Amino acid sequence: MTHATYRKTVNIIAIVASAAFAGGGFLILLSYGIRWLGTDPLVWRAGFWDEFLNFALTIIPLNMITLIALVLSVRLDWHDRPVRRIWMWAVWLYVANTVFTLGYFIPQNILLIWDSYTAAEASTVRATWLGLHVTRVAIALAVPVFALLAVLKHMEKPAT
Repeated sequence: MTHATYRKTVNIIAIVASAAFAGGGFLILLSYGIRWLGTDPLVWRAGFWDEFLNFALTIIPLNMITLIALVLSVRLDWHDRPVRRIWMWAVWLYVANTVFTLGYFIPQNILLIWDSYTAAEASTVRATWLGLHVTRVAIALAVPVFALLAVLKHMEKPAT
């Protein structure tokens, strides 16, 4: 594999995987989120684990592929400060989303799985979870945008 082919492959994976991850978050918001708002809190709470597990089996691999591709892409452009800066925006947005997920969403998911809330508490948790998920999706959508901007910025440079 030539250096140019490797670069294209890694960059495409970074863009596609991060976009798929963001799309998955958007799908949760539109499908599960809308349905959850209309579901009785006890029914929602009882069915949360199955839905969470099904989606996690898809989204977690995309998240890991995104991380690897972003790191490899940054390495390829480490010597080019303007391009590296754009890649680093993508990486820091990825990190922010991960911290947000690990700090709020995973603990909430565990509490939901353990059935730790009353019906009234579950309603409040559901509304907060979905509201904050909008922010998480927005951050996730920015990652492939910055990855694409970095690739385009690199393409502006004359070949050396």
